[in-house]
Formats: sequence, structure tokens, C-alpha cells
Amino acid sequence: MKEEKSVLDLFAERNHGISRRFFLQSCGAALAVASMPINLTKVFAADAFSRQPVHTMLTWTLDPRTTQTLAWTTSVTADKGILQYTDTNNYKKDGWKAAVSVQGNTEEFDTNEDYVKLHYATAQKLKPGTEYTYRVGYDSNWSQPQSFLTEADNRSEFKFLVFGDSQSGLPANPEYGPWKKTIENAYAANTDAAFFMNIGDLVEVGQDFSHWKKWYSAAENVLEKIPGMAVAGNHETYDVPKENHSTLPVYFKKQIHLPLNGPEELKGQVYSFDYGNVHFAVLDSQENEEGTYIENMLQKEADWLDRDLTSSKQLWKMVFFHKTPYYNKAERSNENVKRAFTPIIDKHHVDMVVNGHDHGYSRTYPIYNDEFVSSPDKGTVYLVTGRSGNKYYTDLSQKIWDAFFFDPQAEPNYVVMSVKGAQLVVSAYTQSGSCIDVYTIDKNRKTDTPCTVLPGKANYTRLAIWGNLLQTPLIPVSPQQIDNIWYLPLNSFIDFIGGDMDLRNSAIAISYKKDVISLQLDSSDAVVNNNTVSLAHPVKFVKDTPMIAADDLKPLLKFDNKYDALLNVLFLVR
Repeated sequence: MKEEKSVLDLFAERNHGISRRFFLQSCGAALAVASMPINLTKVFAADAFSRQPVHTMLTWTLDPRTTQTLAWTTSVTADKGILQYTDTNNYKKDGWKAAVSVQGNTEEFDTNEDYVKLHYATAQKLKPGTEYTYRVGYDSNWSQPQSFLTEADNRSEFKFLVFGDSQSGLPANPEYGPWKKTIENAYAANTDAAFFMNIGDLVEVGQDFSHWKKWYSAAENVLEKIPGMAVAGNHETYDVPKENHSTLPVYFKKQIHLPLNGPEELKGQVYSFDYGNVHFAVLDSQENEEGTYIENMLQKEADWLDRDLTSSKQLWKMVFFHKTPYYNKAERSNENVKRAFTPIIDKHHVDMVVNGHDHGYSRTYPIYNDEFVSSPDKGTVYLVTGRSGNKYYTDLSQKIWDAFFFDPQAEPNYVVMSVKGAQLVVSAYTQSGSCIDVYTIDKNRKTDTPCTVLPGKANYTRLAIWGNLLQTPLIPVSPQQIDNIWYLPLNSFIDFIGGDMDLRNSAIAISYKKDVISLQLDSSDAVVNNNTVSLAHPVKFVKDTPMIAADDLKPLLKFDNKYDALLNVLFLVR
């Protein structure tokens, strides 16, 4: 079958001086339809864009005190793109007479739906703490006047908004109505917010322009008023027509302009900036999706983060990335991300790590070296921000590491972070405005409110799988050490993870997802998917219960284990 192409794809030289409309009018629409293998949907979709700017978005690529970056989109027929700005006080007196004009950078972008022109420009040498009025476009094709406010010198009190996943949840249906309501309600309640952060999965399918158009349209009333600093999520890598095929986040990087101070292969995805007395570092956690394109991706980021945090002198240090080291999903962990990033976070005592991905709202106890500590002065609080969009999960739960958990299935939510000198206040709200959580860290007093109260040490060893504590009667025999080796009840483990186990005489048959395993009591021999595996320790029988060494779950089912002596809990995770 001949590959389907748009009309302009047929031009070897791509003469973009000829518009789609002009081409069809000149050739005759009937002739074009009759004689060419064209994609009419893509051709006529271009009419949705004109020389008039849309998708206008404020970001920072340089210093928030003295610069402001803007990006916008037009049809390819727009000859140029210009950013004009002037001090708002001057604008009120003389309009655009004293305005500064900046010629924008332009790039033609052939998406899966539309052929458009992307523009961006940065206003520089601005005065700190000053409001400017701006517009973008050219000639008679200007956007409506809007304003932005530069960061004031030595600012130590400000607030910013944080949004968890805003995606539609439906690849074939770009539904961003819930995202629109969340961001508009959040901004209406916090018009003094300096900027916002979106913690990844902005859209459902990153390489599908229909989702981006709906995302921009939903948020336009806020995007043009305050800067939005974005985090790339796994859905930003998804491609069409199959959502589970991943690429680099091309559409994300081309449209959203962010600081270019990250690792060479990850510029525009990994970056940092300062605002007030806070250092913000943003990482890309999508090794599973992007690792085939970027070798040693997470290690490169960890090395960069180490250098970045070493150079920061700010009072507060915050790190943002999409996937959760401390998660709420039933059985979805991100151990590769945790291994790569948390040692650097511990080394530099990052105050708070902010994640998305799980669509639940939670905050952990302060954590250092993967152990709970009594105060944020001794460790890092990990915040999962919930969902701002249409998609929710039904398998979320409070994990052993969560000091607070809320499941926003009923409606989306957002977070307001207020910096007040040496205090950081985290407030979470439902989309309709009900308060979910308020949490404060006070650096001067080395305290938090509510005060951290750690779980006590259990009287007997507990078993936690994916952060879930197993309860009696699901676990009739507790984990225990036999000859200094940790053992756990095999049937309880298999039952909890959703597998099946059959014990007949001394033979044990296990099935879990695609794995089929055969074991023998008092034997170190095992068969996994028809391959012989030698266990380090034989399966034992204790109180009529088959017990397996925790270390042997690694070769059998790829589960790691760790014993926490402070809690008396044996942790298992895959």
C-alpha cells in the first residue's frame, strides 16, 4: 500500500511560501483529490491555525529577575513573529509607543495533524520586581495584551502552584475539561502565584498534536499570565498510533522552552533555576522509555544533579521528577529511579522531592538513606501531587512510608506551595476548593507541622510487599530468621502478588503472570519457565507452611528484599 502523504509532503523542496489554501485553490480541489494520495484531514486542519498567535505560554529560560521567555504558535503562512513589551505604567500612558520589539526564533513543525510554525522569544535586561505588558505576533496579527511580573530582588516570600498529571487518560479522546477547571480554579484562588509547575504527563500521547491543542486551549487563560515550568513524564514520550511505543519527548521540547543548563543529551528536559530563596532542580525519570536513545541516562542525570546541588547556595532545595521513588500504586515501583537519584538527594539534604505519575496525593515521613527519620531537618519529604486532569486509578493506597495519603478519585486536585522565608507551607486542595492537607517545614526551628510521629517498632517481624503491610490472617506465619537467613511464608507472598500456588506432597507449583515455577520442599533445585535454577537455600516447612528464603525471590521472581531493624519490617519489592 502506498504511504499516505499530505499535499505539502509531495514538494521535494517544501516551498512553504505556498500555503495549503493557495495550493488547493490554484490546482483545483477536485483535481487534487482525484489525482493525489493526500491526507485531507491534515491539509484542512491547517485552517485551524492562522497568522494570529495561539498556544501562548510564559516560561523562563534565563534569570526570572531580568528575563521572560514566551512561546506561541501560528500557521506556516505567518511571515515572522515578534515579542513586544513595555513597562505597564508606560503602557497605561502611551500604549505601545515605547515598547521594545524582539524578533522571535521560528521553526516549522510538521506534526501528526497540522503543519504549524512555532515561535519563541526572550525579553532581556528587564527590571526586577516590575510588571510588563506584552503582546506577540506582527502587523495586524497581534495577540491581546497580557502582563507578566519579574521576580523582585532578594525575594524570600512567594507562592507557586503545583499540578499533578493533567492528561486525558484516553488516547483516542483528548478530554482536557477537568484540567481546564483545575488550573483555572487554582489560579482564581491564587492570583498572586508567581508561577506553576506541572509534574509530567501533561498530555496522554506526547506525539499526538490533538492532545497538545486541547491541553493549550484548556489552560490558555493561565499560560499567558504566569510562567509554567514543566516536567517531562512518560506519556510525553508516547507515540501514535500505538501509545505504548516511546520516543524522545519531541513535541514537549519543541513547544515548551525551558533552561538549557542540563546534561548535553537532556537539555530542555533536565534543568534548574532559582526563584527567591529556593533552588529548583528538574529531572527526567523516563529511563524505561528513553533509555534506548540515551545511554546511562539516569546516571548522567545523577552526576549532573550532584554538581548542580553542590553549586547552589539557596536556603531551600527542591527536586522535581515524574516517577515516584515512594509510590501509591498497588504494584508499580520505580526502583531504578530510586537507586539513581536518592543517594544524591540524601547527600545534599534536599528539603522536598515532588513527583507525579501515581495520581494520588501523599507525603512521606522524612526519609534519609531509605529509612524514616523524626524530622525534616534530618531527611527529605517526598510529595506525590495527585491528578489535575481526567485520569484516575482505583488501586491506590497508603503505604508504610506515608505520613499522609488522599485518593482523589472523586475529583482532581492541586497544590499550593508558599515560601515564607525559613518556612515552607504545602497546601493541597480539591478542584472545588476543599482543603486536603496543610504541612509546614520550619528551618529555623527544625520542626514540622503536623509534627512527624514515626511508626513504632513492631513486636514481631512484619512483611511489606510494594509498601503494603500484610495483615493476619493473610500471613499466618511471620517472617523469621532461620540460620541467620530471612525466610517468609511462600503461600502468603504468592497470594498477595496475585499468583497461584499448589502444594502436593513435597512438590510446589507456582504461576505468576507469565512465569511458571516448580519447587520441592527441602530442596535447592527449582525450575523457572523450563530453566533449572539453583536456590541459595532450600525451601523449608514451618508450622505446616512452606517458607522460602527472601534472597531466593530474586532469581525466581525478581523481587529484592531489605530488612528495616528500626521498624522490624521485611520489605519486598519488584
